[in-house]
Formats: sequence, structure tokens, C-alpha cells
Amino acid sequence: ASRTDRLIEWCRTHEGERKKLFSDSTQDAQEEGRSKQQLRHGKNQIYIEMAKAIFLHDETDEFRALAATNPGVFASSIRSRLDVLKTKYRKQNTLLGQTGAGRTYEDLLSNEKTKNILAAITKDFPWWADLHGWWRTNPAYNNTFSAADVGQDFSARAVEL
Repeated sequence: ASRTDRLIEWCRTHEGERKKLFSDSTQDAQEEGRSKQQLRHGKNQIYIEMAKAIFLHDETDEFRALAATNPGVFASSIRSRLDVLKTKYRKQNTLLGQTGAGRTYEDLLSNEKTKNILAAITKDFPWWADLHGWWRTNPAYNNTFSAADVGQDFSARAVEL
């Protein structure tokens, strides 16, 4: 598995840390009936835990050794990779535009207008579905997201006026 695959897998299996890392909001926690995840030790500690999971099983002997003895050296690399993923995620979202803003992956997949776009997105960027599940309603990551109800039809409403 690639390093990015291992990073995404780590995020899948560490929900609490993932929510802390990607800015768990009070609103999300209330809607899900749970407590907000607080970031107590800083993101760097999470990056170190991720580094262990990603690099302890690396193809490169040197990286495996570093992950075992000094995983902190990978923290900035992980932060950079997450920034690259965010940039690529945003770029792919432009293909969906406001049509896909805030909608779940499942909603987009079941929609005739968006399922072909999704096929192209996931072929080019296989981590999009996971990232969308985590980032779709977070404007820090998804700049096409609108706080408006995704079911509202503003153009039809404007015609009525």
C-alpha cells in the first residue's frame, strides 16, 4: 500500500483523532448527539502517531528505522501531504460545483447528473470519497460547501418572486 493509502486508513480507524485533526465543530457534535473532540496535545502529536502507522511498514529500511526511533521527523511531511490532499480535494470539487456542495458521496453516486463526474474524480483521485466524508461540510477544506440546505432550489424560488 502507498503511504497515502496508509494515511487514509489511519484516519478511517482513528475517528477521534481524525475529528480533532480536521477541526471537529460544536455544531457537528450536537447534531450527532456526542461531545466535541478536544485537541489537548496539539496536532503534532497526532502527526507523530500517524507517522508510526505510515512509516513503520515502509518499503524503505531507513524510513522504518526512523519511524521506530524518531517518528517526529515525519510530522512536517505528513502535514504537507494533508495540505496537498486538501488542494487536490478542492480541485476535484470544482468539477461538481454547487451541484455537489454538501451532499454525501452516496447522494452524489445515486444522482444521474453527478455519478459520471464522481467516476472521473475517483479514478483520478482515489481518496476523494473518504476525504469528502470527512470534509464535505467543513469550509476550511471544502470551499464549494454552502451552509444552505442542499435541497433548496434557489433558482425556482427566484422565478416565483
